Amino acid sequence: MRDGRPICDADAHVVEPAGLFGEAFASARFPVDLPATTPMVPCGDAARVADQLHNGFDPPSYLRAMDAEGIDACILYPSTGLFAPFGPELDAAASARACRAYGEWIAQYCSVAPQRLFGVAIAPLVDPRLAAGEARRAADAGLVAVLARPNHLYGRNLGDRAYDPFYDVLEATGLVLAVHEGLGLRGPTIGSDRFTSFVERHALSHPMEQMAAMASLFLGGSLERHPQLRVAFLESGTGWLPYWLARLDGHAEWMADECAGLTLRPSEYFARQCVISTDPDDPLVASVAASVGADHVMWASDFPHPDALYPRAVETFLKEMAETGLASPHLDAILWETPVRFYRLEARIGAVGSGAR
Repeated sequence: MRDGRPICDADAHVVEPAGLFGEAFASARFPVDLPATTPMVPCGDAARVADQLHNGFDPPSYLRAMDAEGIDACILYPSTGLFAPFGPELDAAASARACRAYGEWIAQYCSVAPQRLFGVAIAPLVDPRLAAGEARRAADAGLVAVLARPNHLYGRNLGDRAYDPFYDVLEATGLVLAVHEGLGLRGPTIGSDRFTSFVERHALSHPMEQMAAMASLFLGGSLERHPQLRVAFLESGTGWLPYWLARLDGHAEWMADECAGLTLRPSEYFARQCVISTDPDDPLVASVAASVGADHVMWASDFPHPDALYPRAVETFLKEMAETGLASPHLDAILWETPVRFYRLEARIGAVGSGAR
């Protein structure tokens, strides 16, 4: 809790133990393809996370980091797991084994503090039916979402009908489809075809891969076919969203014959089924919340990745929102109510302010 407000971090990251991904990590090459200038130091300064590094980012040390920020609950996404299961040399069975190993590990990790830590599984997108199976296991293990990369992997976009069995299970189980980019994939990534520097590739990849995924899911009819599917678009900032929804609406109207199967405009699919996450220092949150509603925006820290502002991420966000004049009810929604509702944590989350503190 910070300044009397409960805080739910909608997108933070664990640091997986060495060897967790087995053959997926030890395959032909290191699983990440990054420019030499890529920042690699956690939170930009290893001294800030000396406790966590010393303890291998185990659950007790992670909870201490949450306490330092004033974060009451945290949705945990992978780090190496953003890449390792998607290595182009892995067959479907190997990718599925990597995803299953991670799912079992993150469920155990979160069991240390089940009212504060909530885990996300990884989908082996190489085979949509295996992805569906992983979603079932994730639901049985008490995880709250399944991560899918937004990239054009295996010759498919996320709106491809081949993924319908996967989305059927997400609908049936109530798990969130968590669309999460991460620069470094050894595969198609917007910007990698024309830029070699980190700054250019990173600036493009996160929002533009999300824009492409959103176009595919909305215009391709996935949300029409799966009206109960909930989708989170993560770690890409918020400012692009109103423009992109307006552009997709315009194209759906202009090319109505090509979009004949859609009963709603893209912006209406978003309003019915989707949320977007902020960055810790996102200056456009207030305007986006005014456009799509604070009930569709969630705050996220990205801890402990190099751009994370720990231990001042919450403080920085509150200061920026005060400067923009974001109304208190909207701030409460972004920091707590929206992520708790969207990830369906109401019956599971501990009393605000309880836990390790």
